[in-house]
Amino acid sequence: MKKACVITSIHSPYDGRIYHKQCKSLKRAGYDVVLIAPEPEVQESEDIPLITFKRPSSIKERILSTFHLYKLAKNTNADIYHFHDPELMIVGVMIEMVLKKPVIYDVHEHYPNTIMGREYIPSVIKVPMKFAYIAVEKIALMKISGVIYTTEEIGRRYSSYKGCKIENYPLKQMFPEGKREKDPHQLIYLGGITKIRGVLELVDGFSQAVGNAPQAKLLFLGSFESDAFKEEVFNLIKEKGIEENVSFISRVPYEQISSYVNRSSIGILPYLPYPNHLVALPNKLFEYMAASNAIIASDFPHYRKVMEDSQGGLVINPEDSRDIAEKITQLLNQPNETAQLGDNARKAFENKYNWSCEEKKLLEFYHTLLRR
Repeated sequence: MKKACVITSIHSPYDGRIYHKQCKSLKRAGYDVVLIAPEPEVQESEDIPLITFKRPSSIKERILSTFHLYKLAKNTNADIYHFHDPELMIVGVMIEMVLKKPVIYDVHEHYPNTIMGREYIPSVIKVPMKFAYIAVEKIALMKISGVIYTTEEIGRRYSSYKGCKIENYPLKQMFPEGKREKDPHQLIYLGGITKIRGVLELVDGFSQAVGNAPQAKLLFLGSFESDAFKEEVFNLIKEKGIEENVSFISRVPYEQISSYVNRSSIGILPYLPYPNHLVALPNKLFEYMAASNAIIASDFPHYRKVMEDSQGGLVINPEDSRDIAEKITQLLNQPNETAQLGDNARKAFENKYNWSCEEKKLLEFYHTLLRR
């Protein structure tokens, strides 16, 4: 039996992509899997053995913790290693050079674009950080065995390396077939509540839609990026007079997400046109599809392509609250159209946009690297 060691320095040990999809897929395929991850806030039932450590509280601590993580990884004596965060590149290189074992770098985002879009990074150092990352990554990938990435645009950065495109599509077992009891008035926003994801524009547009559809409800399922932004959002909701129409639920265990999405009729993804958003595909889009939600998504090339392929929703200008209001009103006032879009989205999920399709690519990539 081959042993796989999966490592993350910042994600939850029960992360959907890492734990529930990749690790469990590897285990079902016969691998002995161990996951190195930060200590969880709440303990969940574990199908995968965990090796935990104290979560770093700063960028400096994240960097310094890499040597500790190398020791933890080395002690697992695995046959293949798979890491998920940029600061772990040095760990990957050390494993390749010292332990002579294959290593996979799992790229979740277009990190140079992500750096430029982070508001907490001072503007004066964004460009130097971006080019420093590019340089370090280029050197590291000369030693690392393989790269996993998502969209074709992100993959172009790794065209000269051994790579595999694996999307973060939802699990079929989380969204089984069957009739869903939908609330025809409910929209859902799933994921981190941040300024660059168009939350303020969404609240403004939704408030306009409430004027035409007073029963409309908007549920946010996720955590705020900061207390300051939470206060800003709540002040806007109060200013617009829609306190009774908007509700918030913080993070819930991964397996419970589907129950909230299933009850909603419309899923909304109003991300603003920041560089990383223009080349990445968020998993939320496909979770909406899996739950038979009609979708309202920003009019970016990747999103539009999925909308056209699935015929599952509408696109918006995320910077125009009037356009957001019009599309929300259209779907709320035309329930038959909304239901049909949701049915179309669900069919596309079943046929194409699900983890079963990606699992095969993951296992084949592992097999290829181990064979080499």
